[in-house]
Amino acid sequence: MDLILYNPLSKNSKSNIQTNKLVRYYKKNNIPFRLKSIIKIKDIEDYLAKKKEIDNIILLGGDGTINRFVNDTYDFDIKQDIYLKRNGSGNDYLRTLKDQDEKEQYIMQASTDNGFNTYFMNGAGMGIDGYVGYLIAQSPRQGKLRYFLNTLRALIKYIPEPLDVEIDGKKHHFKKAYLITMNNGKYFGGGMKVSPYANINTEELDVIVVHTISKLFIIPIFLTVYSGNHIKFKKYVFHAKGNNVKAKFTTPQIGQTDGENFYDVTTLEAKSSGKKIHLRYFDNKKSNQ
Repeated sequence: MDLILYNPLSKNSKSNIQTNKLVRYYKKNNIPFRLKSIIKIKDIEDYLAKKKEIDNIILLGGDGTINRFVNDTYDFDIKQDIYLKRNGSGNDYLRTLKDQDEKEQYIMQASTDNGFNTYFMNGAGMGIDGYVGYLIAQSPRQGKLRYFLNTLRALIKYIPEPLDVEIDGKKHHFKKAYLITMNNGKYFGGGMKVSPYANINTEELDVIVVHTISKLFIIPIFLTVYSGNHIKFKKYVFHAKGNNVKAKFTTPQIGQTDGENFYDVTTLEAKSSGKKIHLRYFDNKKSNQ
């Protein structure tokens, strides 16, 4: 039997449609399943232990749902196979996973100067990165267009700040930084290829810093992020890889991990947790049935 976990709080307008579509697929193919809201499971370890008939877990949701699942199950050794199915507003991790689900993936961890600690799969960041997430959270609707428009809004309003970054002990300073991202996956923002060389099967993080650029020129460069060509602008886009990354702004920022915001932080540190999880892309399961 398959357990389908869905997130009823998703703001994506297509969420219920996709959930019903998957249920119809299971019924049509006479595949035994149980549909359960992920927010109604208080202790997933206890839940799965009592439901021994469950063979596979189908996680139906976007980056936020994946983030919640990973944090809720971090201390639990899940025996069932876990498959991810698109159903959120971003689905950025799934874009990377689609071509990299044959091997286990590393769970990353992030911590801040105000004591916040969390795990993530796709990426972490501060600056415009977090500010856009804040604007999206205030929006009654979500989606690629909404993210694009709010990113433009953030680019215009955000005031770049001094940023110090330490990558595996090597220090870098940026006088005017717009954002820093520390990514495990290649994409963010509903398909922006921010880290084209990131690899979810390794413990290395892909670090991007956008800095020292005029507001007039930053928008044309921003448009190239969809293809991953922004990293060619080496004068304004810093790119590196590292296992341990620590970033410090001079003023409090909005941060994010997998699109989930946290506030009033100046320092964000990210690294591998050392633990692996094997998440698989659902369509790969479907094609093998």
